[in-house]
Amino acid sequence: MQSIAKDGTLLYQFDLLGSHQKLRHYVSTRAGGHSQANFSGLNLGFHVGDDNFIVLQNRQQLAQALGLNLMWFTFANQDHTANVAIIDCQSRGRGAAEREDAIPYTDGMITNVERICLNVLVADCVPILLYDPVERVIAALHAGWRGTLKRIVPHALEMMIQQYGCKTGNILACLGPANGPCCYEVGEDVKRETLTALGSLQHVILPGKNPGKYIFDQWQANKMQLLDYGVREDHIEVSSLCTQCHSDIFFSSRAGKGLSGRFAAGIMLCR
Repeated sequence: MQSIAKDGTLLYQFDLLGSHQKLRHYVSTRAGGHSQANFSGLNLGFHVGDDNFIVLQNRQQLAQALGLNLMWFTFANQDHTANVAIIDCQSRGRGAAEREDAIPYTDGMITNVERICLNVLVADCVPILLYDPVERVIAALHAGWRGTLKRIVPHALEMMIQQYGCKTGNILACLGPANGPCCYEVGEDVKRETLTALGSLQHVILPGKNPGKYIFDQWQANKMQLLDYGVREDHIEVSSLCTQCHSDIFFSSRAGKGLSGRFAAGIMLCR
């Protein structure tokens, strides 16, 4: 990943996607913005307890830094599901200016329409951006441990294949900053659910630092599903930036003890 600063707003971009001129994408950070206290900086989440007017100002600042119209942004009301929605022109701008208008009960979005910026909000979960440069199809996914074990990645890939004729060998997959295997401890319940969902704990569940705790490697769990579904390893980029370790740069729910803002990852087709 590469960092870029625009008008006081610090953003990151993936190397795999950066060379595609008819594609715009970003991962935001805390830098800039108008929020205070636990939300300090560029909080983009309406649902976390911040002032809605300030969040809207932050979103407008992000859009300005990207050189985009805020009403091209589309957001979902995420709920740790594996639900993925196809986004058309009529859905452009939903959730951009108010939470109530966002795509309901959805954690992934796919489109082949230009000037629709698909966005996911995160603060420890994995933001995943997908792009098929052949069929010109994009997707943005929110994959915490629940969404990962519900297999949101294979679900999205299957929709890209069925709806748009994509081939997984062409798809680029970028996994953004998240709570990494250095920090992300879980309990026995997640260990059991991982074994049930994935059939193996290998490389995903690791020994924890504390008794009765385990490390859940979110990046590896999603990467394995991408590879199993036919995405090429050299078409996968993992940021390896831990949000809990770098809570001064990215919002982290764990670091904030459950009270935190949200950063975002977004992707858009352009002319």
